[in-house]
Amino acid sequence: MLATPGIGAQQWQDVPESRAQLHQLGLELALADVHPQLTLWWQQAALQAAGDDADNQLLLGISAFWRHWQGMTLVARQHLQTRDAPLVITEQDRIALELAIEQGQLGVLVDALIPDYPDYDSFKRQLGHLLALSEQAWPVLQKPTLRPGESSAQVPLLRQRLILLGDLPPAADLGSRLYDAELEQAVRSFQRRHGLEVDGVVGPHTYAWLNVTPVTRAQKLIRGMLRTLIADTLAPSYLLVNIPEYRLRLYQNRIQMLESAVIVGTDSRKTPIMVSEITNVVVNPPWHVPRSILEKDIIPKLQRDPGYLQREDFEVLDRGGRVVPNQVWQARLFSGFPYALRQRPGNKSALGAYKFHLTNSNAIYLHDTPAKRLFSRDSRAFSSGCVRVAEAEQLALWLLGEKWNPDRLADLKATQRTRWLKVPAPLPVLMVYWSGWLGSDGLPRFRDDIYGFDQGLLDPFLREQTQPLPLPVNRVSL
Repeated sequence: MLATPGIGAQQWQDVPESRAQLHQLGLELALADVHPQLTLWWQQAALQAAGDDADNQLLLGISAFWRHWQGMTLVARQHLQTRDAPLVITEQDRIALELAIEQGQLGVLVDALIPDYPDYDSFKRQLGHLLALSEQAWPVLQKPTLRPGESSAQVPLLRQRLILLGDLPPAADLGSRLYDAELEQAVRSFQRRHGLEVDGVVGPHTYAWLNVTPVTRAQKLIRGMLRTLIADTLAPSYLLVNIPEYRLRLYQNRIQMLESAVIVGTDSRKTPIMVSEITNVVVNPPWHVPRSILEKDIIPKLQRDPGYLQREDFEVLDRGGRVVPNQVWQARLFSGFPYALRQRPGNKSALGAYKFHLTNSNAIYLHDTPAKRLFSRDSRAFSSGCVRVAEAEQLALWLLGEKWNPDRLADLKATQRTRWLKVPAPLPVLMVYWSGWLGSDGLPRFRDDIYGFDQGLLDPFLREQTQPLPLPVNRVSL
C-alpha cells in the first residue's frame, strides 16, 4: 500500500494525457488477452473510472508484466505464454510510483512502459480506428464470386467495406453496382495485405477476410505486434521464418539480404516455434524418412502399390543400414514393417538439391524441393513439419560464402553425390508466428491463424455484461 500523498502531489487528473496513455497501454494488453488480472485492472481504471487507486494499480501491473516479458524466451513470447504469469509488484515499484507522484513525474513512468514497436503512433491510430469501426454494424458479405466487370448488389457494400479498411479512397462511388477498375485495384490491395492470391477475384478466401470483425482484427493485430518484440534476443545476422506468412528473410548486420517463399507444416504436423542455427549445407541430401511419415503415409501407399518405392527412388534398409531385398520387405509389409526408408539423391528427392541442417532434437530442418509449383499457392501449410525453401540455392550460396560460386556449386550438384559443407559461421534461425503486424504504409497486415494460436479470445469490453466489475483484492490505495 502506498503512503498518502502530500499536499501538492501529482494526481492522475493533473496529467490527462499521461492517464489516457496509461489506459491505452492497458487496453492493448487487455485486447491481446495476455493476462486476466491485467484485463481486470484495465477495466476498473478505464471502464469504471475508479480513480487514482485503480490507475496506480494498472501502472504497477503493466510494469510487472513487461518485467516478466523480459525474462521470457523467444518461444514463450511467440506462444504468448503469459496468462498464468506471476505479476510481481515489488517494493521498489511502489517506492518509484510514490516518488513519481510526489515529484510530478507520473508521465515519465507511463512513457517507460510504451512497447518498442517500429512506429507506435501509427499502430495506436490503427488500433483506435478498428475499435471505432466496432461500434457500427458489420454486415456479412455473401457469395457469389465477384469478378472485375460484373455487376452485383454486393458491390456497394464491398466498396464501403474497403473504404473503412483503408484500401479504397473515401471518394469512391458507393451507389454503383459495377465492379470497376478502381474497385479491382482496391480488392488487390486488400488481398495483398492479407496474403491472398492477388487476382482481383472476390472468392471464398477473400470474402472470409472481408467479414472478419474490427474487434477480431484489433486483437489479431496487437497479439501479432507483441510477438514481434524479440529485438533483445536477436544476433546481428539471422534467418527468420514467419510461419503463417509463409516467408523467410535473411538478415546480415540487420540488413535484409534475401527473401523467399516457404512451405510449412500442416496443422496436424506443425512447424514448431523454435530457435536453432544452420551449421551445414548438405548438397544432394538423401532423405531418411521419419518413422511417423513412414507409418502414416508411405506404408499405406505401399500396401496399395508396391511399385511406389522403385518409381520414387527409395531403398529399404535394415537396422544395420543394409539394403533389404524386395521379396524380404514385401513379406513384412502387412506385419509390422521393421525397416527404414531412404530416398536417394536426385530429381525425385523430396529434399531437392539442398538441405540446411539445424541443431535441434525434433528432426526439423530447411530444405529445397522439386515441387516448385506449390510456392504459387496463397496457403502453403502442407509439409510434415520441415520448411521447404523456394530460393534454396540462393540461400546455400550466401551461407557457403566466397569459396562456393554458382558454377562450382552447380558442378557439385550435378554429381548427385552427397556432400556435407560446413558453413563459415553458424547462422541463427528463428521460427516465429506473426499473423498480424503493421506495414510500412501504416496499414495492418494479416495472415490466417493456421495453427489456431489466437482462438477463443475474450472481449475486454464485456459488451454483454451489465453488472459492475468487482474490485481486485490486491488493489493499491493511496
